[in-house]
Amino acid sequence: MLTGIDVGGTRIKGGLVSPEGEIVHEATLWLHENDRTEEGMVKRVAELVRSLGPSDGVGLGVAGIVHQGDQRITAAPNFPVWNDFRVGEQVAKLVDRPVVIDNDANCVIRGEHIAGVARGETHVIGMTLGTGVGGAIILNGRVWIGAEGMAGEFGHSVVDPNGAPCGCGGTGCLETFTSAVGLRRLCTLKRPVGLSAEQLASADFPRLLAQCADQGDPIAIEHFTKAGWALGITLAGLLNTLNIKVVVLAGGVAAAFPHMQEATWQEIQARAFTEVAQGVSIRIGVLGDRAGIIGAAFACSKKDANRLTEVP
Repeated sequence: MLTGIDVGGTRIKGGLVSPEGEIVHEATLWLHENDRTEEGMVKRVAELVRSLGPSDGVGLGVAGIVHQGDQRITAAPNFPVWNDFRVGEQVAKLVDRPVVIDNDANCVIRGEHIAGVARGETHVIGMTLGTGVGGAIILNGRVWIGAEGMAGEFGHSVVDPNGAPCGCGGTGCLETFTSAVGLRRLCTLKRPVGLSAEQLASADFPRLLAQCADQGDPIAIEHFTKAGWALGITLAGLLNTLNIKVVVLAGGVAAAFPHMQEATWQEIQARAFTEVAQGVSIRIGVLGDRAGIIGAAFACSKKDANRLTEVP
């Protein structure tokens, strides 16, 4: 058995995962303010790991910059006080088993590859469309982590050099269009008639905006079309570069892909080589929150084909 932990901004979710990729036991811990420090997080993660029972190893999925070589978190948007945080090393001492850290988007796409919509595929481009845009690349059955462990930052591919500022410091990134943050920005500039100010600020905003589009709201449809345009430009470049036939979209905004797909495919067909675009399948993730848990668990497995680096 393997333990997978998905560290979110307000809660940490964990599961005991079988070698077949099934979660046999899971639990959630909500975070309090004092849990958000490095010391507090180590204690809470260790508590959750122990509550799930014995396992051969622990994988932690965390949003942020994870340097795989020395297992260091150099930046985490949900936890700004973290700095060169070696959470895995510290948790391992408390739970007496190996611990590996990985980027949360890698974990989600790995989970969908192991037990979800991309199961059995050899090569996959994956994107997590949530608050922001993350991504992962699976080549020959393995997550490609790059030189620093940062491969797959598709959200910061530039689609409009003269576009809006992005949280990364750039301008016109994919994330400024095809994420909850990006769509909220578009709605702030031009709000759909069917969307109230309260709904615009809601955590459920992507679903509510999709509901407006379902009802024919022209502004909501316009914003999703813009998001699809940006997604298509990015995917066309990735497809030309990698010549991969399977694309997986996960996260809360991915559920609204039906409202984006026409614009997305228009850009892919206009910008990618015909032979490259032919046969490409865009699939929506099916595991929900469980994808991150499963993918984190398999990040710590030496036997798993989806990881390029081994447990220290």
